[in-house]
Amino acid sequence: MEDTSFAYSQATTRARARRNRRGNGRHEPPLLIDLVDRCKADIESNGWITSCLGLVQDALRKTNISCPDVLCLGLGSPSSSREARAQLAFLINSCTILEIGSSNVSVYDPVFTDADRALFQSFGMRCLPDTDGKHAVKRPTILYMPHCDLKLYENIIGANWSEEQLGRIIFVANRFSDYTDNHPQSKLQIESPYLMRLAPHLECHPLPTLQTFSSAFNNISVQYVRHPIPLSLVPLSRCSH
Repeated sequence: MEDTSFAYSQATTRARARRNRRGNGRHEPPLLIDLVDRCKADIESNGWITSCLGLVQDALRKTNISCPDVLCLGLGSPSSSREARAQLAFLINSCTILEIGSSNVSVYDPVFTDADRALFQSFGMRCLPDTDGKHAVKRPTILYMPHCDLKLYENIIGANWSEEQLGRIIFVANRFSDYTDNHPQSKLQIESPYLMRLAPHLECHPLPTLQTFSSAFNNISVQYVRHPIPLSLVPLSRCSH
């Protein structure tokens, strides 16, 4: 079994060693990795992360998914956003508890800075090129997409529009039914036909509230297709925009 804590702990040790070598008594701003550490401590402090991952573990059992990859899209920039650091801390803790190796984690957001990419790579995560979210999964996958826009959700669902692919995805993302409840159906039919058709067939479990990072995790839910997948969900001919 891969030691999923290794990449993170080694990255922390190396970064702090570099700072100690540079230190000459001057006050320096905290390292990015230290800021992420603070977020990790906050979300671990009251059992919130345990409750959240219980929902993910239930989803893995109900979908018969084991040893998933993680694809993280739309995280935001950890170097400039406290909420993005909290969401990254959630990702790191999740992978550790679920025993998902960092080499099985891929990330992309167009706002990533060089410092962000260096941080992810120091953890052993893979930084992807831009695909507009049109990423077809080839293995069981947790799609971690906190607070992405509707177009990105539509693109990722459309890229995986088959019984086989939808059946091996767990979404940790905004609650899709909120879009179908709050947008005119005529507009969704034109702009988001995949999401509109998928949302009614999803089992949805919202993450509990976390007061210290309420905006980072509000409306985030664990979602997956109910089994068996209704045949009407994936017709022989794909939807077309």
